[in-house]
Formats: sequence, structure tokens, C-alpha cells
Amino acid sequence: MNNIDPIQEELAQAGEASPITPELILLDQKSRITSESEIEDEEFLFRFMGEKCFPRKDLTTITGPAKGGKTFFSSLLMACSTKDAEGALLHLERIRQEPLKVMWYDTEQSKHTTKKILVKRISRMIGMSPFPDERFFVFNVRCFTQKERLDYLPVAIDAYRPDIVIVDGIADLIHDINDGPASSDLMEKFLKMANTFNCNIVLVIHLNRSGEKSNLRGWLGSVMLQKSYEVFNCTKVLQTKILSVEMSTSRNTNLEEKLYYTVNNQGIPVVTEKPDIQQRDPNGKFACKDSTSETANNFNREYTIHLPDSEWTWDFRKLFSDALAGCSSKSYEEMETEIMKLANIKQKQYYYKVLAQAEELGVIKKTKDRCGRVVIVMPPQ
Repeated sequence: MNNIDPIQEELAQAGEASPITPELILLDQKSRITSESEIEDEEFLFRFMGEKCFPRKDLTTITGPAKGGKTFFSSLLMACSTKDAEGALLHLERIRQEPLKVMWYDTEQSKHTTKKILVKRISRMIGMSPFPDERFFVFNVRCFTQKERLDYLPVAIDAYRPDIVIVDGIADLIHDINDGPASSDLMEKFLKMANTFNCNIVLVIHLNRSGEKSNLRGWLGSVMLQKSYEVFNCTKVLQTKILSVEMSTSRNTNLEEKLYYTVNNQGIPVVTEKPDIQQRDPNGKFACKDSTSETANNFNREYTIHLPDSEWTWDFRKLFSDALAGCSSKSYEEMETEIMKLANIKQKQYYYKVLAQAEELGVIKKTKDRCGRVVIVMPPQ
């Protein structure tokens, strides 16, 4: 029987005389990946505009300029985590049917503001009474020292075991965001927490004043950009009340579309179209407007209905009926592919508008199949 240690055998064959150290054995046993290694699939908690995101055991970053909607997008995320029924808000959708447990670690705002956001904003988006406090673990730690904030966080995660943790904002957990070694050490701690507690940790940080979406504030921001699985950029569209969100970087996908939304008088976010704002060039002069707006001529006319005064609308029932192609239902991704192909829709953002209009008219509805996946069906007329 061959009792030679496989590591020792490999080193011998390579002509190495180095001793086998405990560190090397530990590295080989715990971290070596081979073609035969059995690695569990990544578990994603949400879809954003149809793309999977917010994986367990990893980090997500939310960034943007001051007053750009970072906390509002975090609120959407929290509401979507626990919202009953379809578990979807705008184009952010919870993947699994069961609600998620959320921890919000607020380092920036007053306790009054934290509670106001919880009661006046998140509660309205959830639409549940009484409020499901058993799914929320909200802590306002602004009054603590930097060290206390950092020390208490893993203790709280270990005790409550949330599925998703939102740290708003991470800059208050470090003395100097331009301290390179300290920034790397902080991110290593977050990666370890995410892996140990099987959760996704969302880290919120400001952009530098340059406004470049890859220019996160300080050395800390640079390390976050390297270590995060994905980065969401939140901005407020100038001259409007419209907010936008985009997945600016991701290891999973290359999503070029932005989500545009506004907030109605009831405090509920509503999807809207990209605003028609005339841009300025670097010298401050007005640039030519984008001429890529959607018109009936862009689409497959088989699925459009022309009205008086050159107006038109979609033949929603024919379009979605053909997309189903005799099936009783189709998944979110399958329907997106079929509708965009049939109607010759080029931009996902516009597809989501068509989907929302068809749902509002009752032509389609979203439901769950036996496996808890979101599917789209056409109710009987």
C-alpha cells in the first residue's frame, strides 16, 4: 500500500527538497481547487432588472454622490427582502419565496431619521400591518466610537443571523479612509464575516466629488471596488426629481441598463422613463440630444396598434400570447428574451416599461410556480 503523502510525492517529483510544513498541509486541505473539486453553487438573494445579484458569502457595494439616493436604494432592498406576495419592487426582485431577515447598521443618521425611514418609507413599501419587526434588526450606532461600531457588528450578526446586512456607511468604521493597510484589513474582516455567517454584506460609501462612478472615496473605496462582487451606483438626475440606479460592475453579468424611478406623494417609488434632458459638454455648452428614443418605427409593427393623430400603442395581448407560444407560463428570463426578440425591443429598460404596462392592464400577471420561482402567466379574458 502506498502511504506517501500526496503533497510530499508531488514535491519529490518536482525535485523540491523543501520540508512539508503544517501551513502547506493546511493550505492544500482547505483551499486547493482541482478539476474534481465539489464547489457548492452560489446562492443569490435578488434579481436586478432580471440579473442575479447580492450573493451570500460575498460583498456588495452601493455608492453615489451625496443625496444621490443611496439610502433610498438601501430602503428598497430592505423592503423587497421582507415584502409578502411577489417579493418585488420596481425591477428589484427577491429570488426565494420566503422573506429574508435584514440587518441595517446605520452609522450616519440620527435615531429620529432612522426610525422615520423605517416607519414612513420602508413600512409603506412593504404594505404590511403590523410592521414585521421580527424580520428587521435595525441599529443606529452613530453615538458609538469607531472601534465600538466595528466590534459590535459581528456580535450582532452572529446573534441574529440575517440574510443580508446593510452597513450605511462603511467610512464610519475606519479612522482614515486613505489608510491603505487599515482599508485592506477592514475589507478582509467583512469578507470573513460574510463567509462565516452565510450572508451578503452591503457596504455603502460616497463617490469622490469628481462624480466618476468608479472613483469611490479614498483608499478604502479602491479596495472595496476590488473586493466587492458587484457595485451599484445611485444618482439623482439633474433638473429632475428622478433617481437612477445601475449595476456599474459585477462578476456575474454586464448589465448596461439603468433603472429610473421617482417617488409619488405616498412615498412609494414608481418606475419612470429615462428623462429627456439636454446634456452639456465639458465646456458647459448644450450638446446634441440623444436621438435614440423609442418610436413605433423601431418595433415589429405586427404587435403595434396605430391610433389617430399618429399615436400608437402595443397590442399587448397578441405580443404576450405569441411569446408564451402555447405554454401556460414562462420564467422571468424566458419572457424577457421572447418579448424583446418578437417586438424588436433593443433596450431592457424599455422592455420593463412594456412589462409594467401589460401587468397594469391585467394582460399578464406574475406568480410563483411549484418551486417558488417567479413566472409570468396570462389570466383568462
